[in-house]
Amino acid sequence: MTTFRRIMRLPPVRLALGFVLAFATIIVVAILDILALSLAGMILARGVGALLAAGVVLLLEQGIEGVPRAEGGLAPRGALPGLGQGFLIGAALMVAIFATLFLAGWYHVQRVAVDLPVLIASLLLFLMVALFEELVFRGILFRQFEGVLGSWASLVIGGALFGAAHLANPSATIWSTLAIAVGAGTLLGGAYLATRNIWMAVGIHWSWNFFQGPVFGSAVSGISTSRMLVSTTAGPVLWTGGAFGPEAGLVALIATVLASLLLLYVAVRRGQIRTPVWLRRLRAEG
Repeated sequence: MTTFRRIMRLPPVRLALGFVLAFATIIVVAILDILALSLAGMILARGVGALLAAGVVLLLEQGIEGVPRAEGGLAPRGALPGLGQGFLIGAALMVAIFATLFLAGWYHVQRVAVDLPVLIASLLLFLMVALFEELVFRGILFRQFEGVLGSWASLVIGGALFGAAHLANPSATIWSTLAIAVGAGTLLGGAYLATRNIWMAVGIHWSWNFFQGPVFGSAVSGISTSRMLVSTTAGPVLWTGGAFGPEAGLVALIATVLASLLLLYVAVRRGQIRTPVWLRRLRAEG
């Protein structure tokens, strides 16, 4: 192995490279978003971003670390079951959240407006959004932070970065950012740790956004979408999330924390938690 390859395999070096490449990918998608003039353009922008992020994941895993494809975050084996399981988890969480809001008298449906082509396009858009964001935040950043600092620290840092990425969204506040970091960030990080690939996290992220916006008619992280159920949410902002959407409310936060604890329990039982690199070296030397 050459000296250059040894240097590139050092966890801090991989972390720095992954951070730079992830940021560059986000910039590319932000530019494409500005240029997008339609729903199709938005789908294309996220699709391009997902391809770029997948390339970075493969570069780091197989080109530098030498991780077998079957063991990487993009391992094709089990992709469809993982995606399906994640989709069901995300959908179940959203149904539970909106059912709670409805029973509390805070969520009201005025009418149903089904535009099938738009609904299908929205389903595809949120798949591309989930793929892109999970590849960046779990496939690249989470994994590289974990290589240096271990699973628990990476879970905290990854969640914080994921929350911060939503800070510029419409109606965002410090509270909404914290809620996404603790709730969604931990939930998606837990899904990655429990399975050691991105597919369940992608499925959760996909259905979470799709059911929250196009199905139940709420804002998705402050962004308005097409709506099958034309509805209103009126109640304590602390519980409902207000204009940002229910993911900034305590109802969603409690639901995601409970689901996160379950996934993290599975990860621990499967022996998926990794210690910091310095601790591994100390144990090896001892």
